[in-house]
Amino acid sequence: MRTPFLRVAALAAPPVLAALVVAPFSVRFEGFWPWDPRVVDLEVYRYTGQVLLEGGDILTARTPRDGLAFIYPPFAALLCVPLVVIPLVALKALWLAATAIVLFAVLYRLGLTGWPLSLVTTGCVFFVEPVRETIGFGQVNVFLMAMVVLDLVPGPRLSGLLVGRRLLPAGVLTGIAAAIKLTPALFAVYLLVARQWRTARWVVLSAGAATLLGLVALPRESIAFWQILLSGDTRTGYTSFLFNQSILSAVLRFLGETGSAHRLGLILSACVALVGAWAAALWHRRGHVLFAVSLCGVATLLASPLSWTHHFVWVVPLAFAIRNRVLPPLVRGLATAFVLWVSAAVFKQMPWGQGVELTYAFGDKLVAAVTPMLGVALVVAAAVTTPRRSTSRTTRPRLETPAVQ
Repeated sequence: MRTPFLRVAALAAPPVLAALVVAPFSVRFEGFWPWDPRVVDLEVYRYTGQVLLEGGDILTARTPRDGLAFIYPPFAALLCVPLVVIPLVALKALWLAATAIVLFAVLYRLGLTGWPLSLVTTGCVFFVEPVRETIGFGQVNVFLMAMVVLDLVPGPRLSGLLVGRRLLPAGVLTGIAAAIKLTPALFAVYLLVARQWRTARWVVLSAGAATLLGLVALPRESIAFWQILLSGDTRTGYTSFLFNQSILSAVLRFLGETGSAHRLGLILSACVALVGAWAAALWHRRGHVLFAVSLCGVATLLASPLSWTHHFVWVVPLAFAIRNRVLPPLVRGLATAFVLWVSAAVFKQMPWGQGVELTYAFGDKLVAAVTPMLGVALVVAAAVTTPRRSTSRTTRPRLETPAVQ
């Protein structure tokens, strides 16, 4: 029996209002009225669309107010064009409301219903630092996480209120997410190892088609983007910044921003990415799809050269995955510690900016590296404690069967 649309709207209203309230205070600590939060990343997206329409260079353009660059692939820049036609304040309200609704849909997929669904979503907006900061910056993190979770994790569909069937094959949304931001491409590796051939094929095909669209529409920008990416230039400043919680950033804070330290950090990142994808595939083949997808999501954060604290919205599905008591105590303990540490983000009270991270005492460097250290420990523990046989009631994961979506 389907839940009436008006009841769903009433349940979604509190997290939407929470997002509108949090936005002015999360990052900039502005006044609430007149309501016009400085969601700086959303302003970058909109400005990029404007630059494209005016025939400018999206790779060299910087926002007039903050001097920020657009660092996503050219396909993502194409998606920014429609943002230009919406008045800025209205765009901010719509973007933040959509962020809350998408998070609401994710938690519905993970099993929450009724007022617990509404209250937990609202709580995530207020108290989970990556979610709160994503809202404050007007970032895409919740959207990208939701695209993967709603694509790959079986469960009830909020869209079932409007349509009776799944509209896209499994893997398409994940592929589009990888074309918008490269890190979700790791899910293709995980799916291949998990022998989810059809879903992996759709990830690759959709990501390739979207990237090709960007190349055809913006050939010069596409070639230049990949050249810049392969050169290792992130175009965001120094990688050792405290709010960057990737493996690479931790290595650079310990060893300094040298070429050898950078190479070591990238090698470690690649190793963790592969181990994470492999471990996720093993858990998937044992029937634990939610934990597998969440684990791979964590691996993408650890392996990416830039993983700002607001990228870590993957702690939301991970928090639900560790309710599974079949997981070994070590894995559950590490995952719980990771979720709590990332959600609280107490390390942000340390001095940061202007290169001060490179002058930290050894103890401060350890505190600044707790997130990647916990994440790596979780990935390794999940890899070495995978049960030999399925411990799920469903002995064969049914990800590729649309009926379970």
